[in-house]
Amino acid sequence: MTITLVQAEHPTQLGEAELCERAQAMVPTLRSRALATERNRALLNETVDDLFAAGLLRYFQPRRYGGLELDWPVQFKVGRILARGCSATAWIVCVVGAHSSYIARYNKELQDEIWGQDQDVLIATGSVQKSGKVVRVPGGYRLNGTWGFASGVDHSKWGSVAGRVEGENEAINFVFPRKDYKIADTWFVAGMRGTGTKDIDVQDAFVPEYRTLKQEAFVGRNPPGSAVSNHYIQKVEFRPYTGSALLGPILGTAEGAFDDYLAITRGRRAAIARNTIADNPLVQIRVSEAASEITAAAALCERHVAFLHKKGQTLEPFTEEEKVSTTRDRAFATKLCLDAVERLTRMMGAQGLHDDNPVQRAFRDLHAMSTQIGVAWDVNMPAYGKWILEQPSTPTGSGGISAAQA
Repeated sequence: MTITLVQAEHPTQLGEAELCERAQAMVPTLRSRALATERNRALLNETVDDLFAAGLLRYFQPRRYGGLELDWPVQFKVGRILARGCSATAWIVCVVGAHSSYIARYNKELQDEIWGQDQDVLIATGSVQKSGKVVRVPGGYRLNGTWGFASGVDHSKWGSVAGRVEGENEAINFVFPRKDYKIADTWFVAGMRGTGTKDIDVQDAFVPEYRTLKQEAFVGRNPPGSAVSNHYIQKVEFRPYTGSALLGPILGTAEGAFDDYLAITRGRRAAIARNTIADNPLVQIRVSEAASEITAAAALCERHVAFLHKKGQTLEPFTEEEKVSTTRDRAFATKLCLDAVERLTRMMGAQGLHDDNPVQRAFRDLHAMSTQIGVAWDVNMPAYGKWILEQPSTPTGSGGISAAQA
């Protein structure tokens, strides 16, 4: 296949600081659209246009395709900012936007095909195979089935799923253009409604060999894309990194909920007694506790992301302790954020039940985010316990393009 690369429309010298400034500038607009986004059950078209125009979806995209090719912490910082305006938008930017780093681990032929003619591309991934099968055929594979939890699929031009060929054990990642799949609207949920996390329905699609990558090669050191990239993201062992894409939206949502609670509560009076809510010592104690939890979560997230960045710069292998600690820390930081916002929501009484209350929306969204495999408590905590107790331990958590979001 011959691809003629087009001129990039966005400056590739854009750095982390300016990208964060652009994210901050979008927060008021995102806040004004947050309720409409939730009711739409997908990002609004104008929001997606704004994100692409600001370059906020190109942070990991290789420079040779008009991307910024920035370091791993940038998505955490940008997502943390955007989530103060809209959790769903932050999720799409950090989770789905990060899929450019996944594609950059594939061979150059696939990268040329995806970004050669259009640099503004989202790639949706179906993380759970619900039905169907994968069959090996001459030159590639034939896919039939439905894969669930594809965030941002309404706005994506490419899709990816993981599956196993009948009779084989090793999972393979498959990438295919929008024409090869339909969208099954299954996203009727309690939280993170605005992410549009619907199903990818693939019927008799042929996926050539060059659009595939075995799972172990994808998550391992020096995948095929490392041959055409000097950036550490395309060279590192990838499992410890993928789950951290969730931390910016999670932390930013908690921080935004705390600010919203303060704005609502400082001048609020009780509905019946008419006393000032902020004068209540119990309210003061619980606000302090929530603030402490969010502050602790922020410190843990910042340390976690800085560690991954340093590890990438040195390209040193991860020790077993480092692997199980990364999954533990992600889950614990998420729990701190969830506990803090749940406490704030409970303190609002009946007012905290309304869908249009931003603290209630954050509560719903955090509960939804906390179920994702990369941060889920019951999935990620046992590995460290096994390791520290000197029991056989296998790290858990998100492991590749098929489990990037749920």
